[in-house]
Amino acid sequence: MMVDTVFLLPGQGGYTPGLFAGDDSPEVREVLDTADRIAAEFGRGGVSHLLTHTDAPSAADLVRSDSFALQLAVFTAAVGSFRIARRRHTPDVVVGHSMGEIAALTVAGAFSTADGARLVCHRSEALLAHCPSEGGMVALDLPTGRAAHLVGAVADRRLAVAVSNAPRQTVVAGPDEAVAVVARLAAALGAQATRLNAPFPFHSPMLAVAAEAFGEAITGIRQHPLRAAVYSPVAGGYLQDDTDLKALLVRQLTTPVRFMAAVRELHADGAQRFVECGRAGLSGLVRRSVPEVDTTRTAEARGAGATPAPETGATPVPAPAATPTPVGTGPVASGVSVLDELRELYASVLGYPVEVITGDADLEADLGIDSLKRAEMLGKVSAHFGLGESAVDGRFVAQPTLADLADLITAVQPSAR
Repeated sequence: MMVDTVFLLPGQGGYTPGLFAGDDSPEVREVLDTADRIAAEFGRGGVSHLLTHTDAPSAADLVRSDSFALQLAVFTAAVGSFRIARRRHTPDVVVGHSMGEIAALTVAGAFSTADGARLVCHRSEALLAHCPSEGGMVALDLPTGRAAHLVGAVADRRLAVAVSNAPRQTVVAGPDEAVAVVARLAAALGAQATRLNAPFPFHSPMLAVAAEAFGEAITGIRQHPLRAAVYSPVAGGYLQDDTDLKALLVRQLTTPVRFMAAVRELHADGAQRFVECGRAGLSGLVRRSVPEVDTTRTAEARGAGATPAPETGATPVPAPAATPTPVGTGPVASGVSVLDELRELYASVLGYPVEVITGDADLEADLGIDSLKRAEMLGKVSAHFGLGESAVDGRFVAQPTLADLADLITAVQPSAR
């Protein structure tokens, strides 16, 4: 099939506190209300406050305290962001990254919004009940083949290549000890290894028991015909109405995600525009995998004077061109903090999922940003926030974490708050 526009729905990393702050549209409100209602069915608190209040807990906090809420918030963020993105573009194909496949199948009509949320809740309950607590994930700055060699060298059957994101970004999942060994081996080869802020070792054999429990829990959920084309990075192709989609979601827990291959095949089919429904760093992965394509995110669209199109099913009318605001001279988009802006900027340049770039991560020790790279990034930060001569101040280079850098930016440029 011929493809022009692809919508990308994030999985882990797709949650940003206050993502929908200031958006009172009925289509987003409906998703938030549905998520809260389904959470109550499972005896849990709602998640809408996480996406409408900028002071909500971070993803790192939720990993430690409430992974159930985090997973449901990731789904809700993806579906709501899809509806925002649809105001400006009409997708030819929808692609979900990791757990984002549940959201992709939901917006494509295979499951109702309520049943999509139920799938996420059943999945979370199965993981909490049956997943060992000592597992994790690490992102390696290595091609998939070389990462696979390291996994083979460790010789632990519970360890696996979990995600192939880009030409030089592969994620490995498994037991903590084995993941740590892989990270040390990568470092010995001169490759960066970054532990991901993931609550479980997704896409690894460690989730086999949880996957079986998940499959048993969702037998009563009904699958509907697809209303839009969906490409699955797990199945490695387009999905059909006769595909057992629930079985695919069960298998996905222990099967690798081949995101780079999906992007390249869609590009070969003609895709020239990739729209990220959220802010998880998928746009950066696309740019690293295929050349000369247009990548946008719903957060950027919201800040660009987009005019919502009526929810009639008709092709949205493009918004009139707005007078551009010079970068860094206006306020940050509603619901986006200085720290969030920094995390996205660093994730985009470094090519890592945004969840890797936490506020308290040491820029040099944890993220491997040496003094030369730090100076380069400071130039981009200065341009982004309009710091001008202020950025020459040695204090900017001296800040050890992005949280410290965000505080300094706010102090010297109050309008950035």
